[in-house]
Amino acid sequence: MKKIISFSLFVLFSPLAQAQSLCPMTNADAMQACLDGKLQSAIDEMVSDLTIIKQRHAENDALLKSLELSQQTWDAYRKTQCLNVYQTWQNNAQQQAVTASCAIELTRQRNQFLQDYYLK
Repeated sequence: MKKIISFSLFVLFSPLAQAQSLCPMTNADAMQACLDGKLQSAIDEMVSDLTIIKQRHAENDALLKSLELSQQTWDAYRKTQCLNVYQTWQNNAQQQAVTASCAIELTRQRNQFLQDYYLK
C-alpha cells in the first residue's frame, strides 16, 4: 500500500507531470512549442521586472552592480541545474519537455523573488 501511495505521489509531482500540466498536449511538437512559449513569457516578465527595479534604483550604483551580479549568478545556476535535468532524462522521449519545465519553474521562482524583495 505504501509503495502505491509513494508511486502515486512521484507521478503526481514528477517533472514530466509538471511539464504536462503546463502544456497538456498529446503531440510532442505542440507540447514543446507551448513550453517554449511559456518559458519566453516567464523570461519576458522577469526582464520587465528587472527593468523596473533598475529604474527605481538608478541612483544606487552599488545596488545595481550587486543586482547584476546576482542575476548573472542565478542565470548560471539555472543553466547548470537544467543541464543536469537534461542529462538525467537522457535517452527519454520527454527530455526536452522536462528540461523546458525546469527552466520555466526556476525563472518563475526567480521572478517571484525579485517581485517580493525589490518591487513591494
